Amino acid sequence: MKIEIKRKKLVKPSAPTADHLRKLKISAIDQLQPPVYVGVIFFYSSKTDVLHPSFVPTSERIRLLEKALAETLTLFYPLAGRYIGEKCLVECDDQGVEFLEAKADGPLHQFLHGETEPDDVLSHLATQPHQMDDIASPLVVVQMTAFTCGGMAVGLRVSHRITDMHTISSFLSTWAMAYRGCIHKAIHPCFDLSSILPPRDLSKLKPPAELTLGAKFVSKRFVFDNQSISKLKAIARSGGFNSKREPSRVELVTALVSIALLKIAKLRNGQSKPFIISHMVNLRGRTDLLWNDNLGGNVYAVVNGKSTAEVTELGLHGLVGLVRDAITTSLAKLSNAIDGEDLGDMVTNMVEEFQEELRKGDNDVLVFTSWCRFPLHLVDLGWGEPEFVSSLCTPFDSVMLMDHKKGGDDGVEAWVSLTEDNMDLFRQQDDILEYSSP
Repeated sequence: MKIEIKRKKLVKPSAPTADHLRKLKISAIDQLQPPVYVGVIFFYSSKTDVLHPSFVPTSERIRLLEKALAETLTLFYPLAGRYIGEKCLVECDDQGVEFLEAKADGPLHQFLHGETEPDDVLSHLATQPHQMDDIASPLVVVQMTAFTCGGMAVGLRVSHRITDMHTISSFLSTWAMAYRGCIHKAIHPCFDLSSILPPRDLSKLKPPAELTLGAKFVSKRFVFDNQSISKLKAIARSGGFNSKREPSRVELVTALVSIALLKIAKLRNGQSKPFIISHMVNLRGRTDLLWNDNLGGNVYAVVNGKSTAEVTELGLHGLVGLVRDAITTSLAKLSNAIDGEDLGDMVTNMVEEFQEELRKGDNDVLVFTSWCRFPLHLVDLGWGEPEFVSSLCTPFDSVMLMDHKKGGDDGVEAWVSLTEDNMDLFRQQDDILEYSSP
């Protein structure tokens, strides 16, 4: 399927940003982010007959969405600015976000029903912006792609320097409200995280090793539905997982996918190595210092669960326990931070530990992020709720977990990004074959 960009422009906030807000210091957590864009794509079917009185042509709907985006940027004003790395700040000068209109030469169902290879299409539905930390690069790119059937894909790429998924989800919800004419009901984000966690000297923090040069990464989606989650829960219980709180679906899928990844690592290394399961954990509301649930920016920590045991010895229940203990212990420490400097030290040390393990290569490091519970399946931009929500492939080994809502199911989707060879091995793992569906 061919995707062609038809129009490109910058959308600026509908009202200028106040002078006292024009220089936004980034936080200590923002400083630690890799130079990448977070990507998500929403797919909408054309549900309205052209003869129906309520029908709105695609061109008019895009115009209204563009207007709503400009209104939304008055609240999320840093997203329309530009990042100045050497000064650790965002110039909130209303330069705007990049807004693209594109056309696909096929119908939406061709993609949704697997008639075309997703990896060949997804990256073209959310265009990769310019060099990430270039002073001229937009922090957000929105791409509207119309299919021949009247369906629409809305692709979004946002700089990880100043946003996490909580901020992105809030931005999307506000944009949808603005489209419906009720932005006045939106909860205003607070971009004052640097007052709690000011930027610091990170010159001694070495970046992780460069990504594998020349390696091609692919991303595949694996669905673990309600039935599979129930079976995994029973296995964890029978294996000895003993807690008053049931294993969560995120813990269970993390454990199962980890088993498959560690088996592949053993094949690649010729032997088992100690391993680390790293999860990104939202910190909003986890400590009195970060009491505001509407804090914008990156407000999360990297939690690391370590083990030297054989994965076959640990089993599913052991890995579930490892993940839970790591998160519980880390959050307990973070909640006791006495001030912003103490909290900043803790978060920085967690990232430093994670990056050091990646750099040394003595351990197998499995990277997980969960977008579960974010209301991505409720983002109505004029076409109703999306038929499908997609993550994008990352240029390194990682796993993105998302809600699976089709048919009322409350399962989990695992979007796994691996090199092509490792993906072939992953898809052959018995545990993945038994409990997941495409």
